Amino acid sequence: MRLWIAEKPSVGKDIAAALGESVRGDGFITVGSDVISWCIGHLLEQAPPEAYDPAYSEWALDYLPIVPERWQMNPCGATKSQLNTLGMLLKQADSVVHCGDAAREGQMIVDEVLEHFRYKGDVHRLWLREMNTPAIRAAIKAMTPNSRHQALYQSALARSRADWIMGMNLTRGFTHAWKSRGNAGPLHIGRVQTPTLCMIVRRDLDIESFVPVDYFVLDVVFQHANGRFTATWAPPPDADYIDPSGHVLNRKIVQAVAGAVHGKHGRISVFKTTTKSINPPLPFSLGELQKLANTLFGLSPKQTLSIAQALYETHKLTSYPRTDYCHLPEDEHRFAPDIIAAVKSNFGDKWDFPGTPDFSLKSPAWNTSKIGDHHGIRPTNTKGRNLNALTSTELSVYRLIVRQFLAQFYPPYSYASMAATVECENHSFAANGQKMLTLGWRELIPTDKPDVPLPSMSVGDAVATVEPILRAEQTTPPPRFNGASLIDAMEKAHLFVTDPAVKARLKETGIGTPATRAQIVESLVGRGYVTEAVKSKKKFYLSTPKGRALYTAVPDSLRKPDLTAYFEEMLKAVERAELPVATFMSHQSKFVHKLIDDVRNGSIAAGIPAGLVLEQPAPAPRRQTARRTSASPRRPRN
Repeated sequence: MRLWIAEKPSVGKDIAAALGESVRGDGFITVGSDVISWCIGHLLEQAPPEAYDPAYSEWALDYLPIVPERWQMNPCGATKSQLNTLGMLLKQADSVVHCGDAAREGQMIVDEVLEHFRYKGDVHRLWLREMNTPAIRAAIKAMTPNSRHQALYQSALARSRADWIMGMNLTRGFTHAWKSRGNAGPLHIGRVQTPTLCMIVRRDLDIESFVPVDYFVLDVVFQHANGRFTATWAPPPDADYIDPSGHVLNRKIVQAVAGAVHGKHGRISVFKTTTKSINPPLPFSLGELQKLANTLFGLSPKQTLSIAQALYETHKLTSYPRTDYCHLPEDEHRFAPDIIAAVKSNFGDKWDFPGTPDFSLKSPAWNTSKIGDHHGIRPTNTKGRNLNALTSTELSVYRLIVRQFLAQFYPPYSYASMAATVECENHSFAANGQKMLTLGWRELIPTDKPDVPLPSMSVGDAVATVEPILRAEQTTPPPRFNGASLIDAMEKAHLFVTDPAVKARLKETGIGTPATRAQIVESLVGRGYVTEAVKSKKKFYLSTPKGRALYTAVPDSLRKPDLTAYFEEMLKAVERAELPVATFMSHQSKFVHKLIDDVRNGSIAAGIPAGLVLEQPAPAPRRQTARRTSASPRRPRN
């Protein structure tokens, strides 16, 4: 018997349908000599501290840090029967096909089951990027030994253990320090959650401490023989009246320049026209899709993830959504006409995308060297789908994905960029303009910025001053984080790093993963550290007193994304089989030991204000004593 193990029942059904006529059993489907079964997400979870030693049910500082010598996994209570079904089937299986989602977490969900039951037979890996029957059958033909993906499993296992070590130990340790200052309520510390919260708090504090500064700008309307245009005074960059941001803060200086040029003539000292071309925007990664869906439709990152998953898994209309990559495999370019034909047939008379795609075009999006295990999100060639079955938001997100893919077969957008400099009364004025030359993909994705061209001019041409216009402006604080900008900040954690060496190293590394970022944000909201506020119909995240209290309590090593992003980089090295799991876990353990030592010596508590209440404290667990088992973590010396 060949046993196929999917990540969830719906995927199991799709695989069974691709294999042939099936017979449904209890927790499995039979197709000839093949049996298809499934997990229901994770069927196993990290054992709680008290599984290693019953005494660890008490949040006592003396027991910290708890670092298991041999890790234990426990069955998830709600899905234990399905785990038992898989155990029974594995005893009968001659070979196994691992059908978990094609990602780190999907690899772990099935591999941990195989490890739990100590399965020693042959295991192959089915790597699905689309969920329609032709794609499943093609993937079956391309199956590889599961052993090739063990580094992916190890990275998922390392992430799970690191989250357990850091979350459990630091939550208990910092809660102890928190309560030692007379405060009530636990502090939840997370490897990714905490620095994400701290980014929100810092932004809020920056906004609240911001002091606006008035500055002044001078625009001048000039008359050229071929038409009027507006240019802006460009003061000398080394002038002593310029602030570090390049602003002029003294109104009288700007007024003096306005008076000097009023009614005078000047000449064009510089005039350049440059033809520029912009390629179509790349297909979406999950993060990019979440950002645009938030901007256009006000969808939260979690909502967009749920929609993208439904489009992939339920409706079979898009490729795998949980991807960090935007590019597409070069060898799939030839399938584009069939994909668009299928999409067009599904839309029927509702197809309203303007223009005609040219499939002879090959945009820079088609670059195999710039993708990993997954490529950018694109539509599939699934036909016969009734788009009326989609919700309005699902259809809106699907249209975005289709439009972005379709744009790859439209020419580049090109325009003439114009730049002019006017010299008048020993002052320089700069003007810029733009004129569309080729609409290209902008036919699909129009811009709301109109063309404002400059008149045709030549160096030396005379111009007359028509009107100087003095504008009083004011500096503005940074914007609060919304769903789009927070996901962007998590992706680009290096922008919030101050150390240049660390910044350079982490440029390609964010905090969290495409699959977890939305969940982390939701967790912050659910635990009351962040709230979602609305102003002028725009949603944004706002730190709560509880969130600010946690920010106050934690040291810089947890506030800044540096270390978390560095750990994410290490996880990717584990995934590439470049770093042993033991090395990664050693770094996690040392970090936790250091912070627990800081809690123990009082240095953490010293920075925590007293008398703050987060929530009602949980009842103290009963003290239990038992002999430490051989698998128990070692207790540190007092």
